[in-house]
Amino acid sequence: MPNEIYHRSEWGNPNPEGWGDIYFDPAATNKLYNHSDYYENSDGTDKILRDIPNKASIVLTPTAYSDGSINTVIPPYQVLPTELVTNGTFDTDSDWTKGTGWSISNGKASRTSQSGSTACDQSISLIAGRKYKIIYTLTINAGSFNVRFSGTTNVNGLTRTTSGTYTDFLVAATGNNTFRLVGADGSFVGSIDNVSVKEVQEADFDFSRGSSATRVNEKGLIEDVASGIPRIDYTTGFGSWLLEPQRTNSLLQSNQFDTTWTLSAGTDLTSGQTGVGGSDNAWLLKKNTTGSRYIQQSLSLSSAQYSYSVYLKAESTNWAYIWSYDGAASVNAYFDLENGVVGQTGGVAFDGTKIESVGNGWYRCTLIYTHAPDLVRIYPADADGSVSTGTDNGIFIQYAQLEAGSYQTSIIKTEGSTVTRAAETANNSGNADLFNDSEGVLYAGVSTLVSGSETRVISLSGGSQSVNNIYLNFNSSGTLSSQVLTSGGNVNLSAPNIKQTLQNKLAVKYKANDCALWINGFEIDTDTSMSSTPTGLDRLNFDFGAGSLDFYGKTKELAVFKEALTDAELESLTSWVSFTEMANDLEYTLE
Repeated sequence: MPNEIYHRSEWGNPNPEGWGDIYFDPAATNKLYNHSDYYENSDGTDKILRDIPNKASIVLTPTAYSDGSINTVIPPYQVLPTELVTNGTFDTDSDWTKGTGWSISNGKASRTSQSGSTACDQSISLIAGRKYKIIYTLTINAGSFNVRFSGTTNVNGLTRTTSGTYTDFLVAATGNNTFRLVGADGSFVGSIDNVSVKEVQEADFDFSRGSSATRVNEKGLIEDVASGIPRIDYTTGFGSWLLEPQRTNSLLQSNQFDTTWTLSAGTDLTSGQTGVGGSDNAWLLKKNTTGSRYIQQSLSLSSAQYSYSVYLKAESTNWAYIWSYDGAASVNAYFDLENGVVGQTGGVAFDGTKIESVGNGWYRCTLIYTHAPDLVRIYPADADGSVSTGTDNGIFIQYAQLEAGSYQTSIIKTEGSTVTRAAETANNSGNADLFNDSEGVLYAGVSTLVSGSETRVISLSGGSQSVNNIYLNFNSSGTLSSQVLTSGGNVNLSAPNIKQTLQNKLAVKYKANDCALWINGFEIDTDTSMSSTPTGLDRLNFDFGAGSLDFYGKTKELAVFKEALTDAELESLTSWVSFTEMANDLEYTLE
């Protein structure tokens, strides 16, 4: 098992003035994580915790995760000690209601083959929305078996067909009041022993992505991430949770430029070049004669808005030119790979461009346009954008991508056919005990993938989008708003001038007759008219609370407070401890 993350000061040596350090130590006794399969960015997490008031009920930092789970720092994961099952060792024939074919003897509950599914069960105290850890030892001779929370809605554990000791994690639904051992079909024959059901205390997010993906790791390398595994991305140099929509790379080969790509006469292509993050699979594209020289891939796509991107670096010219053609007209832009600027020569107007430095002279260059691409090209170019004069102009190229959408997303690798990366969701953090209906603060240090064009939400709610909901709304007009929805009316707070793609620090405070929106150290908007507060708050979601308007972007920090912080605390929470840190997040130029 990997080393666990522990917290020095808050548990082992309480220090109300600070959080101490997050560090790796397998011998430590105060466990912050004992269930995470992966974790990283401990230094960054320590910096975040240093600046968060010691009053938060939930804190998420880009640190730890497992398959299907993004793990919060606070509250620390633990299985509560109270055993909810009576006589789980079956020492006596008592406490269980036995269905047809079930019996209890010799320290086991056993079932013989029956004509249909039957159960052995008992009533236990379950709370809707809470997670429970179930352990049992199964001996199976025939058929299949599972455990179940039964009631208005059944919640089933995994179906088992072989003997062994198993662990299931189930979240109770409304009306669950019975725990059942289920012969999942009529042919089940076997026995069960050592049954345990205990509540789990945690606020981890349920994470889903039904495909593989890529991320930029701490070393700057683009690496593959398996299906269902969350991504901590370091594109900006600091780890952030990356959540993205579904996208398809329509280029058949994203980085094998000597296959489905066609090289024009008079141009050389050399593999094995040093690429992004020190990788060794970049390419050198270089003219060896005068004239227009390029590499291209043929396509047949319907008309839509596309983002066409490629990683580029100067070799013998500082200029590159990317081009798309729809059979009638071309869209193109040239990129200055020394000064990070973009221009246009000829062609029809594009919708937008982006040039993003990723270190060591490499830039990700993106052209956004609307038409039906038949061809896409990459050229070495001259300083005036010309592609037809220089004799030996050369550029390094790596990872090309063409995706339908108004902005580029993380690299989707292709190797002979188009590939789709599935959309990501992260929801269901917390429970009613971790939120306060009467007052509190929702805080986020986040950036979106695009300013405007789509609406994305982070919410603290009771599962409704129309009532009992506190949310941050990154809306399609490119502004930020926050609403507190109650049965007695709604409070609207807004910040019209925020740039959504920057790493902003945002906090919405809610309390009867005292609501406020803070951004980057300043109180932006207030409201004193809310006479009633939300009720039934039980979940923190990267969406609107019930599955729509999923948040897509990068999250450096997320927290919930069960009290309305003071103005001084909110100013501190949404500010930076250094000018350099602020400048990096807000993309200032330091001179």
